Amino acid sequence: MVREVDYDLVVIGCGVTGTSAALAAAERAKEQGKTLKIALLERAPYEQRGGNSRWTAAYMRMENIDTPAENFIDDMLNFSDNFSDKAYIETLAKEAGPTLRWVESKGVEFDYLPTMFLTASKPRLLPIGGGRAIIDALSLRARALGVEILYESTVWNLGLDEDGAVETLKVRIKDGSSVTLKVNSVILASGGFQGSQEMMAQYIGKDAHKIPTVAEGGLFNKGEMIRLALSIGAKSAGQFDSFHAETVDPRSKREEAGVMLYPYGILVNQDGKRFTDEGIATIDEQYEEVARKIFYDCPNHVAYMITDQQIYNIPNYEDALQTEVEAFEAETLEKLAIKIKISPENLLKTVTQFNEAVQPGNFQWNKKDNKKAINITPPKSNWSIPINQGPFIAYPIICCNVFTNGGLATDTNGRVLSNDDIPIPGLYAAGETAGLYYGKYPGGTSVLRGLVYGKRSGEHVVDYVDVKKEEFIK
Repeated sequence: MVREVDYDLVVIGCGVTGTSAALAAAERAKEQGKTLKIALLERAPYEQRGGNSRWTAAYMRMENIDTPAENFIDDMLNFSDNFSDKAYIETLAKEAGPTLRWVESKGVEFDYLPTMFLTASKPRLLPIGGGRAIIDALSLRARALGVEILYESTVWNLGLDEDGAVETLKVRIKDGSSVTLKVNSVILASGGFQGSQEMMAQYIGKDAHKIPTVAEGGLFNKGEMIRLALSIGAKSAGQFDSFHAETVDPRSKREEAGVMLYPYGILVNQDGKRFTDEGIATIDEQYEEVARKIFYDCPNHVAYMITDQQIYNIPNYEDALQTEVEAFEAETLEKLAIKIKISPENLLKTVTQFNEAVQPGNFQWNKKDNKKAINITPPKSNWSIPINQGPFIAYPIICCNVFTNGGLATDTNGRVLSNDDIPIPGLYAAGETAGLYYGKYPGGTSVLRGLVYGKRSGEHVVDYVDVKKEEFIK
């Protein structure tokens, strides 16, 4: 006889990863003439569903919809100092194009839209409408194939049978009560742990509670699914003491209120002193490291971009300012310093020393121009122009948490591995719940890998459930 279950598959998390997993499973089952009961659980209400995915522009590291950017695999490995799983990355590169074509076939359009990276060194493909467009399109198709989507539902316990296979989920619903679901398989797609102050303190460290999420969707990512999986012997992966960081205007109420123009000016801390080489690389290759420096090295975890009227000569400069709040502006550097509450004497000294250090050369905003500032500490490698054309301008910048890097180890089918590298039967993980990144984040890969491994997990789980049903019949 067949074991009675409430659902053959429960997908936890309604972002791009979860919706792709649920839809892929439903489609694979239909293709094979199978009937699967599939549910998609989401802790947020409908209006806020999707976690980080709902808010992201969803940059993708692709030459075009079919082809990953040049050196895709090597970059991802090198950025991690070769700690990331090579087979996982190779599969990601191989499946990226076909997966995006699959997403496109569901009604999502892609284009090279304006980005905040004015000096971007890698191409960035984007879905029109961002991550929310993907969620809306895939969830609609999933529902049409019979997938139930249950909102305001939080999983708090994961049970295994006597053979160590996934068997039950305990789910807390809106009124605080719990229900127990009998299940054959689970795909964890509930993001990382940036929404948990306790886990942030445990893994990221002192004052981690002061790092805001880059969008309110991140607050729903509380890490329980990572914890539950680890508690039943799952292996971890990814750098738990690190996170993908972004430079953001703290005054803004927008999601991803990035300030990405600072390579054309200078950055100072609250002492009015520079602390980094603002021109060391194109903005997309350095903003994460700078954001971390702001949090860990700057007093009160804040810095200020200082520039002048020349910034407005840069074509499309507005694209690199996602904040809606106007800059601080003053006729003199001393008055500007007073507005941003730093020492006028120190700011004037810093800007004067910088201006004197600027070397001759041709300023080119759209590529590394080798226009340096030398014989100062730190030096500036590119885009060095004197700050001398008032009124002078300042934007405050803090570090925001886009997503955490630590998660669960999986194979290339998304199966969660035990500490002995054996798949835990019926348990899958994809997206930010699966650990991948170490060191420097390779921009434009997070949403991409969520889609690829969400789809792969959903497809593979259909075969797993089929085998499991046959075992019960026997």
